[in-house]
Amino acid sequence: MSTRSLAAMLIALALAASPAAVRGQERPAPQNPHVRLGGRPCTACHSTTGWRDVRFDHRGTRFVLVGQHQAAPCTGCHDLRDFRGAPKACGSCHADPHRGDAGTDCERCHTQAGWQHVATQNAHARTRLPDLGVHSALRCGDCHRQTGAQPFTSRVAPCVTCHQATYDATTNPSHRTMGFATQCELCHQFTTWNFALYAQHDASFGIYAGTHAGTWRTCATCHSNPADYHVFSCTTCHTQGPTGQTHQGITGYQWESAACLTCHPGGRAGDLRQHDAAFPIFSGTHAGQWTTCSDCHTDPANRHVVSCLTGGCHPQAVTEQSHNAIPGYQYATVQCRSCHPDGRAGTFAQHDAIFPVYTGTHANRWTACAQCHPTPGNRSVFTCAGSGCHTAANTDGHHQEVANYRFDSQLCLQCHPQGRAGDGRRAALPRSTSGLARVVTGRGAALARAAYEYLWRWEAGRALARD
Repeated sequence: MSTRSLAAMLIALALAASPAAVRGQERPAPQNPHVRLGGRPCTACHSTTGWRDVRFDHRGTRFVLVGQHQAAPCTGCHDLRDFRGAPKACGSCHADPHRGDAGTDCERCHTQAGWQHVATQNAHARTRLPDLGVHSALRCGDCHRQTGAQPFTSRVAPCVTCHQATYDATTNPSHRTMGFATQCELCHQFTTWNFALYAQHDASFGIYAGTHAGTWRTCATCHSNPADYHVFSCTTCHTQGPTGQTHQGITGYQWESAACLTCHPGGRAGDLRQHDAAFPIFSGTHAGQWTTCSDCHTDPANRHVVSCLTGGCHPQAVTEQSHNAIPGYQYATVQCRSCHPDGRAGTFAQHDAIFPVYTGTHANRWTACAQCHPTPGNRSVFTCAGSGCHTAANTDGHHQEVANYRFDSQLCLQCHPQGRAGDGRRAALPRSTSGLARVVTGRGAALARAAYEYLWRWEAGRALARD
């Protein structure tokens, strides 16, 4: 090879090794996969160590990554072409193992800490079955059996499914012997088996309301036989000494539980319903007017001693005002009971001896004393025309041609002392037979007077029938 040829080859090699030549052979720069970054620079996510070393602070966005989401790749939620369109609904990324039965709001039960972290208390707080006490430690599948298409919205397994053994083994009281329902929630709370609330008990005897509320701790306080809860005892709490002292003078009293219940069916002191047979205090005008036996029975050792004058019930001034002109009135308990045997005002049975108001034609025709006695301070004043009972027009029509008739209460009583129509009244015919003597004399006079007397009585009978 000539010297000229060798020189040309060296020059060509030198040109090929020059920087301009190297630049002409470089590969083209990679294309940016992110079409929309919202104006963020590459360094917001990438570093110079490599494209795959991605670090982005999500705390500056509206969706902060916590829990398991911190380990999720960007492509798990984002489209690399447009990071602004990431879906927020859980179902966009996560398949629903509940097949829609639990709804679309996953956060009602789950947290971002992981699918196995279930906030059951929050989920159950809006249901009819709060997840409280020992139930809060259960797994969902313990009650929501995965046997149907709708394990969450369909009826959950009943309590007895898990607690049948406890139901069978309970002896105080024996649930099976007593025939208790297997709906545990009727009596028990979710936090613990004790304290059980047997609300149905109040229908037979009040223990949650009334005087016995809060006075007992367990069923055994009153029910000494766990095998038979029909057996009960009142004498455990109500000892003989104080109870006997309280019941002195009570007819038929016995310090015995069955007798206690007979007289106190509601468990209340003084709940002696038989009292109404002797004197009404649970019905009638005295119902609700007393609080304890001592309101009327002033001697605890003898319940036969009674007073109508204690406690301001019947003050003397008021009582005497309403009894003015009542024959035989005295401000004394014995006298009160004599005229008012059932405690009703106006039950003055002696009135019939003066004028019948409880028997005869006036029985049940009045409601208050004031209908006939318009002056409360003087019961001797009366009227027959009160309350429209005997109007002048009607009364006048029945007394036509009755000699000396006047529409006057005193005359009413004079002719009708028993309140009966025709009671001593004059008939339409004159009662006197003196006029016959001027017409009929001799032996015919007696016969004429007898005939006229018969005719008068017949006419009087007709008048009575018209009334």
